[in-house]
Amino acid sequence: MKIFKRRIRNLENYLLGIKENEEFYIGITDIESIKEKLVKVGFSSDLKAGELVLPSILGPISRFNADGKYIKRKDLPKEEYFISRLWSWTDWAGTEYEKVVYIARERYQRDFIAPPNIELKIEDSQESKVLVALKSVNKKENFELIKHTINLLLELFGECDTLKSDFQLIQAPQVIRLNWKILPPGEYPWKKVEPFMKEKIERQSKGNRPVLKYRIEKIASKNPNFVAIGQGGFYEYSVFGFTEKSLYIFESIKTGNATYVFDKDWAELTKLTKKEILDDNLHKKRIIHKQGWDNEIDALI
Repeated sequence: MKIFKRRIRNLENYLLGIKENEEFYIGITDIESIKEKLVKVGFSSDLKAGELVLPSILGPISRFNADGKYIKRKDLPKEEYFISRLWSWTDWAGTEYEKVVYIARERYQRDFIAPPNIELKIEDSQESKVLVALKSVNKKENFELIKHTINLLLELFGECDTLKSDFQLIQAPQVIRLNWKILPPGEYPWKKVEPFMKEKIERQSKGNRPVLKYRIEKIASKNPNFVAIGQGGFYEYSVFGFTEKSLYIFESIKTGNATYVFDKDWAELTKLTKKEILDDNLHKKRIIHKQGWDNEIDALI
């Protein structure tokens, strides 16, 4: 299962397709696409099978992975600790001196959480190579370490995969979401889009209708070759795709909202929930409905 996020919170959603107590790996199958990032975390440019590294610190998760962390214990009395400073002075005769001094301070007591020290390894897989971070078993006592490993790879590379014991990608059970009415491929100027948008526009207040029509007509004037009409909880949104530019524009019928721009594959976006799409910072750009909106659309496309 491929995961494209900044961080996950609910692990169970990402273990679909893995049976309870089944062994699996966390890694990445397409390492050529992340070669520069792999070198940055410590691998050689050759990406030889067998290379093993504790990844460099690039953010809070990789820092915890390498160094561990301290948890403040505000429920306990404070403790004394010392900071050191180099003290320099000159006497009346001009002679310079220096020494290390120790200054007492107070702080909350702290518990040290040992670092997970998850290492990354390049492995051979049939005719290609894969990055492997952790072999684990799908059971609850392992969930915290599994989640940490997934978030570690997401911080370092922006993606990760769940893999079978032979390093092949695990396919999650297909979920069909009926949130979008996807129109047949082709160009969609305003005249072709208008019949599908008419009912949405007419449901809005009279004062908002011309503005909504103007915004959609503006985007449609750029000749998108993909259009999806939101249904159900996605009713307020429509998507205009410019597949050659890898741009997908989510336009809202609500006043005071924003236009969201994505560069992810549309097929991947359809697998996500509304909250994941709009709230998890997956968008490339957010264009607020205000003065200058038109210019930003022109610059974008």
